[in-house]
Amino acid sequence: MSNTIDYPHDSSQEIIVQVDALHDFLVRLYVKKGMFKPEAEIGAARLIEADLRGIQSHGSRAIGRYLDSMDMGDIDARAQVIVEVETPAIAVLDGGKGLGHVAATKAMQLAIQKAREVGTGTVAIKRGQHYGAAAVYAMMAVEAGMIGYTTTSTGPATVAPLGGTQPATANNAFAWGVPARDGKGAPFVLDMACAVSSWGKVESLGIYGEPLPSGWALDEEGNPTEDPKAARTLMPAAGARGYGLAFLSSVLAGPLVGGKMPIHKTRSPAVEGSEHFFYAIDIAQFGQPEKYGENLESAMADIRSLIPADGFDRVRLPGEIEWERSQRWREEGLPIHREHADKLEQQAAVAGIDIPWK
Repeated sequence: MSNTIDYPHDSSQEIIVQVDALHDFLVRLYVKKGMFKPEAEIGAARLIEADLRGIQSHGSRAIGRYLDSMDMGDIDARAQVIVEVETPAIAVLDGGKGLGHVAATKAMQLAIQKAREVGTGTVAIKRGQHYGAAAVYAMMAVEAGMIGYTTTSTGPATVAPLGGTQPATANNAFAWGVPARDGKGAPFVLDMACAVSSWGKVESLGIYGEPLPSGWALDEEGNPTEDPKAARTLMPAAGARGYGLAFLSSVLAGPLVGGKMPIHKTRSPAVEGSEHFFYAIDIAQFGQPEKYGENLESAMADIRSLIPADGFDRVRLPGEIEWERSQRWREEGLPIHREHADKLEQQAAVAGIDIPWK
């Protein structure tokens, strides 16, 4: 069995919230902080999409830190996203230190537009902020019938290098999205951190009272720990592979647009800001979209028909569990931890707005 584990769920610790009601609630929280409603809608939509995929830490639970950063002046609620460099194939956007999801959404939209015009589109963001779950931007390309890729920087180094116990790289996330034939069924979506886990999953395990798997984390003194609250450094995914991917992700979402490498970041992620990178590929312009669709559909079907290992009900492709979960929860409602709900209720009280699940 792999040490890749899902986000925890326990119905005894959760409540169910309807998706549309939660989305509108998040929009109102953002608007209360001064955001224009259309951009608040974008920010809320990206959080809900993460929630639906089961990426709790990068969904609505994260809104508290964004609101706090607005109060501190680290996120500009009314920032303007400016095109700083542009050619037919690439662009660099200045995110203005606004809500990261807004600039990131505009960047992937622009990458998709450029891909339609010249085959591929590449857009990078400087002076951005945390953009949440990488998968939601790869999915934007998938929904446009394209292959999509994104990666992002985070704050200071928090992941050990191969052969070391001190942080060397950030826990950069990246995601690839590949559409299924004719957009039918679950797409391939690889969304991963470059460490053995995202820090958000570490936090989630702590909220649910579960320990970390052995070998995931080191404490402040560099000793192995299974206590989520004691974890200070994560180990790289697959040793040298995760270490190398984290370094490369930081190059694309960092020095490429004048940003720092994580080992040189000394302040909090909100103060330092984040850089992001987006890439879209228009399948149709490579000349054989039908052959592409046939080959992909056949391969995906053959993989799914393989005999599952012990402990698995069937063989799935990356992103398939999240896609199935998203379809189900959109109809049934989102399960959120009671601690998560309590914090949202506290934010509602401060903002003076109603709570949709009470």
